[in-house]
Amino acid sequence: MDYEYSVIGSIFCNGETLAEFSAISNSLFTHKKYSFALRKCGDRLSVSLYDESDNGQEDCKNISEDDVTEVCKILSEKFACLVSMRKGYEVYGNANVFNGGSDYEVIEEKWFSVEFDNGCQKMTETKDIL
Repeated sequence: MDYEYSVIGSIFCNGETLAEFSAISNSLFTHKKYSFALRKCGDRLSVSLYDESDNGQEDCKNISEDDVTEVCKILSEKFACLVSMRKGYEVYGNANVFNGGSDYEVIEEKWFSVEFDNGCQKMTETKDIL
């Protein structure tokens, strides 16, 4: 079994802010020892934990839910909009299929989600998906 850890999110900002990011391929936001890549993705900005070294998975695994919550709040205040972020993992393993074989796919996942709108928390949620 393999584990894949992620810290991702979306910033639902106004058109003017999106236009500024059209000219920039990547912008970095740093909080404590963690860097987050911000880039335009359709009608929003995407946020992802960023690491130039090979520690990206380790950083995603080790960052606390409190730090993810704090980053979400800071970005929501900075951009004065709705920001949602998720921290979690997916477990890949063999899953049985009807013809007697097996597929290597996600067999379990767990996500912590948080949202802030203009700096005010909307909800916090942890989901286990089996």
